[in-house]
Amino acid sequence: MNPFGTGRSFHGQCKKQGTGVKIQEIQWVLTIPAIWTDAAKQFMRECAEKASIPPEKLLLALEPETASIFCQYLPTEKLHGADQTFAMSAEGTRYMVADIGGGTADITVHEKTKDGRLKELHRASGNDCGGTSVDGRFFQMLVKILGGPVMKKIKDEDPAAYLDLFREFDAVKRTIVTGKEGKVNITIPYASLDANCREMLGEDLKAVIASSPYGNEISLRGDKMRIDAHLMINLFKPTVDNIISLMFEILKDKKVQNVTQILLVGGFSECRLIQDAVIKKFWDKKIIIPEEAGLSVLKGAVLFGHRPDYIQSRVLRFTYGVEIVNAFNPITRCQISDGNRRRR
Repeated sequence: MNPFGTGRSFHGQCKKQGTGVKIQEIQWVLTIPAIWTDAAKQFMRECAEKASIPPEKLLLALEPETASIFCQYLPTEKLHGADQTFAMSAEGTRYMVADIGGGTADITVHEKTKDGRLKELHRASGNDCGGTSVDGRFFQMLVKILGGPVMKKIKDEDPAAYLDLFREFDAVKRTIVTGKEGKVNITIPYASLDANCREMLGEDLKAVIASSPYGNEISLRGDKMRIDAHLMINLFKPTVDNIISLMFEILKDKKVQNVTQILLVGGFSECRLIQDAVIKKFWDKKIIIPEEAGLSVLKGAVLFGHRPDYIQSRVLRFTYGVEIVNAFNPITRCQISDGNRRRR
């Protein structure tokens, strides 16, 4: 959790770098998915405190909120999809924030108030349909090709090769586009994969791929795995469909009427397949994507640390009863005795 081990060693690192910064002088901001439960948030707070972060200097920030705050300060030319007449900072502006990161997709709706702060109109909703869900389907495809034991051995005994493989796949996720035809090239750790196939399967990597269920759709050329574009795009389809469904359900809510803009932030929002799907489905709304969308949460967290009251109000996830009244019995047409009360 804490790369420096303890608060004292962190202070030592700051002193070593010549900053002269004391740990008590730092305001810590820990960003978390908005869909997390209160128990999960409390767990993160306790972990941070165990890592020697002073509790009075720690703020928990919801990721879609920090991204929304950051975009308030961006000029129009930094917001792709916004025209010169667009002003996110204008009072009364309503827009959806779709924070699509690696693990989760958090979607909420904000309104800019007259005092320059933000009001939440719809509580954050979402699920685990982030970029790692696509990684999971890519992994399962490799299991069908190479077998579970081979993939497990590479993951456990050659983590560098495993990470290189998924790092290359992550780069492809950001560049593949709708309507792509032909082949998609992925650089693979050929030496590691081939050696493990020979050892555990008795065949080289090329032969294993040719005899797999994807033999007609995947081929090798040097250290490149060439995958049919339609197969690659199909890995994204369940995730993209889930994201679109979440956004559609929120926009049907009467509390968020007159939302005309959708703000896409988070690392996975840079995927062209997601952008194209959102533009196609919500053609009647302005789709806005800030430059370096993957850094929106990080940069917004810095702004939130300077102004923690930027969010004026939020929608409660639960409501709580504050009074107790006698329940009405429709049969006897009278109230039930004090011993059988109900909350409201």
